[in-house]
Formats: sequence, C-alpha cells, structure tokens
Amino acid sequence: MAALPSARRYGPEYAPPMVAAIAAATAAIARLDARICVSPVAKAWAARAAWTGYAKGLQLQSAEIDEIDVFSWGCGLPLPHRPAIPSHLDLFGRFDEWHAALREDDRHHWRDRLPTAIGDPAEAADHPPLIRALDTLRQLARIDHSVMAWLSLPFALRDRGLSAAPLPCLAGGAKALRMKPRPNEADWLAVLRSLANAAEIGLERLHSLEREYRNAQRAIAAEYRPGALPALLALSQHRPLLSPQSVAGLLGMSIAGASKLLDRAAAAGLLIEITQRRSWRQFLAPDLAVEFGYARLKRGRPAKEPPPLPAASRDLAEVFDAFDQEMERIDRLLGGAAI
Repeated sequence: MAALPSARRYGPEYAPPMVAAIAAATAAIARLDARICVSPVAKAWAARAAWTGYAKGLQLQSAEIDEIDVFSWGCGLPLPHRPAIPSHLDLFGRFDEWHAALREDDRHHWRDRLPTAIGDPAEAADHPPLIRALDTLRQLARIDHSVMAWLSLPFALRDRGLSAAPLPCLAGGAKALRMKPRPNEADWLAVLRSLANAAEIGLERLHSLEREYRNAQRAIAAEYRPGALPALLALSQHRPLLSPQSVAGLLGMSIAGASKLLDRAAAAGLLIEITQRRSWRQFLAPDLAVEFGYARLKRGRPAKEPPPLPAASRDLAEVFDAFDQEMERIDRLLGGAAI
C-alpha cells in the first residue's frame, strides 16, 4: 500500500476526517462543474455566482456586507431597510477586473500575473490537486492583502484540473491562510468544508435557475401574445432584482408598461414583489426571495414540477429558440457584465 504523503512542510495531515473532507469537496466541485458545462443558463448563473463570490471575498477582508447587498449593487437597485454601503470605501473597485478575468478565454492570463515567489515545492506532486490549489491560495493571500487574493481560488481550482472553467461562487478561503505561517488541521478542515458547502449551494441555485428557465418557457408558450414577456423573463435570469424603472430603461418601454409587465410575471409566479408599495416597487426571483428572507418557504411536500413541454411541435420549438435568442441578446445588452 502506498504511503500517504508527508505533511511536515506542505499541506495538512491526512487523517481520516481530512481525507473525507477532501473527497467531499472535490466531488461537490465536480458535480457543479459537470452541470454547468451543459446548462442552458450557464451565463446567467455565472453573473449571479460572481456576486456571491465577490461577497465572500469582501467578508474575508472584514467588510461588513451581506450577499444580498452585493446583489443589490450588481442590479443597481438599493433595497429598502438595508444599511447603506459605506461611500468612503471602494468596496467594488476590483469587481470589473475580476469579472473580466472570469470571462477571459486565455487560461494563462491569471497564472502569468501571479507573483514569481509563488510556486510548488517538489513534494507537492504527492498531494491531491485540491490541496495544491488551496496552497496556491495560501501563498497568494500572504503576499497580496487585497480582495483579489480570495478571488483567485476559482482560477487555482481550474488550473489544477478540478473544473473546466473558473466557478465564481467558489471564491473564498479562510483568514487563517493569510494570518498563519502554517495553518493547523482545524483551519484546513474549515476551508475544505466551506468550499464543499459553496459548491453545493451553487448547484442548488443552478437547479433553481434552470427551473425558472423552464417555467418561463411554459409561461411564454401559454400566452397567445407574449409581447415583451420573453424579454423580461430573459432579463430576470441575468438580473434577479428588478424595478419598473430598471426594466423600462433596459427594454426601452414606458415605466407604466414595465410595471404591468412585471405584474404579469408576478401573477405567473415567476417574480415576487418584495416592497408592497405603489411607488418604487421591486421584484425578486422566487428562489432568492426565499433565501434572502423576503418570502416564506412553502411548507409540506414540494409541488411536482409539470412535465416538460414537447419539443416536437414546430411552434413550440420556435418559442424555445426565440427565448434562447432573447437570453443571448440580454447577455450582450448587459455587456456580459453584472453592472
């Protein structure tokens, strides 16, 4: 039986709990990566996941900010009853740089920008790819004290072959990787379990987004004259927080028309109004409304999802193709960015 690699100078001790945590995190990342590669909503998911990952990075920088606040900033809509983001701190100054790197096709773009002091010792080859990726994060966090260090983890995971592309929701780590010359076993376990949890939440949100995508298809197919409804539903995939003013500006319609369109989507259960007021109304995607505490989770057995619509009909196929084209148009309209 092959001996386990020594952890005197590199990585953790490979006790059974550590091995189980490494296996669980690696499997969770692999499941998320496999689903993203074939998902019809991969681009919309990536936009939301970037906000999630950036929020985690800011929290590791000790910024007093919640994930919903980053979503609010990304959608350009301040939420009521939320503390104002400090104006004297440039919390989002590195977001565009990171978001552009996530969409960069050149796999060497991030790697070539690493400090030359970062590298793998000879014994690193005997350790699991996940540990090598986390050690790269540890080395970078001790050199770079900005949020970009925590945002580098998706690239490190990709470069170690754990994902086909950077998965933004996996940004993060633990402060111990920066503060301690040698993290202890509890620190390694905390990072691994946090990473596995982030991958599992990312997969759950992908499933929810795909469910919203299918529900949007059904709603459009059921309309005799869908009008601008497909454009709104495609927009809500990329920007889950909407208002009549934002919809009017992005889709080129009146505020009154946008308000009626949002009411149609809310009546179909595709959006949830979270403000309950006559002016400056705001709507949020159902899954995020529950997760962020703006709606209650329904009790009891989950409702059975209707069967998928048959794609054999030429009319339905045209509806589905038109909606996918609308999704692509919205992605281009937003410039592939979250802002």
